[in-house]
Amino acid sequence: MKRILKFSPILAPLALALSSTVSANPLGLTGPQDFIVRAGGYYISAGDDEVSFVDDSFQYFDAFRSNVDPGSEWGWYMNLEWKPVEHWGIELGYMDGDEHTSSHADGFFSFGIDDVEYRDVVSFDADISTASLKFYPLDDTCMVQPYIGGGISYTDFGEGGLNRLVRDDLAEFGLRGDFDLGYSWGYTWQAGVDFNFGRDSAWLVNVAAVYARSVTDMRLQLFDDVPPPPDVEPIFESYSGDYSYDPWTINLSVGYKFSF
Repeated sequence: MKRILKFSPILAPLALALSSTVSANPLGLTGPQDFIVRAGGYYISAGDDEVSFVDDSFQYFDAFRSNVDPGSEWGWYMNLEWKPVEHWGIELGYMDGDEHTSSHADGFFSFGIDDVEYRDVVSFDADISTASLKFYPLDDTCMVQPYIGGGISYTDFGEGGLNRLVRDDLAEFGLRGDFDLGYSWGYTWQAGVDFNFGRDSAWLVNVAAVYARSVTDMRLQLFDDVPPPPDVEPIFESYSGDYSYDPWTINLSVGYKFSF
């Protein structure tokens, strides 16, 4: 619930826009409007990307490198779809991220940790919100409804952390580290199929494959282990690099259709 509330500034305007469109009825639609709510689980496979980090002073353009290869994870998702006319739907979706453990880093830091290799450097999670336009090629009376769709995606990366081995090595230099990722706007596309339980049934089962384009900024900041005086900058060094997360998900859910 906390995760859903955290993304309410993103999903709420989209939902408001959708409801306003329904109320305004700009398409001249008559009769009840069809909606579908789906909820279920997904299997996510994130992208493998080699990230080259630079320091904020640009003195070291390749301060160190990290092969970011998050493990595949499971999570849950939900979406709401409005079908204003036959063959077309507008969907708002949310996928709750599970924790990834990732990365193999090598190279050097400019402060003296040379030729050291690490595995499972960091852990993080990612929550994905999407808004998509979908096309259904078959007639509404068909019990099997394949579709394709595309739209925009927003990925927010949760608070990340360094593993114990990295923290211990930094402590030997009198340092502590802080790792975080930003957020990403991108595009999304999907292909899936709804299996209706019956021609008059409101229940269905959905299977879908979803891709979300997601590129974010990774940042590692190093601090003095002992806090300095108030007038002294606490950051010893700061490094950043661009990471392509670009996940694929396979979704399996149960849906319910209703009209009003």
